[in-house]
Amino acid sequence: MNSVHGLVEELHGLDRQLVEFEHRYGILSETFFAWFQSGEEPDNSDWVQDFALWAGTYQLKLRRQEKYRRLISEILIQSDLPALMNESSLIGVPA
Repeated sequence: MNSVHGLVEELHGLDRQLVEFEHRYGILSETFFAWFQSGEEPDNSDWVQDFALWAGTYQLKLRRQEKYRRLISEILIQSDLPALMNESSLIGVPA
């Protein structure tokens, strides 16, 4: 069950990284990623490395969200969400 907690923590960390890019460039990651996938290059060559990192971070977030959804679906099928929440509170995570 700690894997769900670990995914939640990882997702929050990825969100923090994405927010930094969003503040720096003034658009949301979803909008940026759609543009990035079109294959266009940034006008400013200094942005190339940032954009590659931003796109990779966003893709990782999407994969982790999907993994989280699968794990939660399995837990809900087992009707074990209360046990998951109790486990989290035992390790010091607010339920």
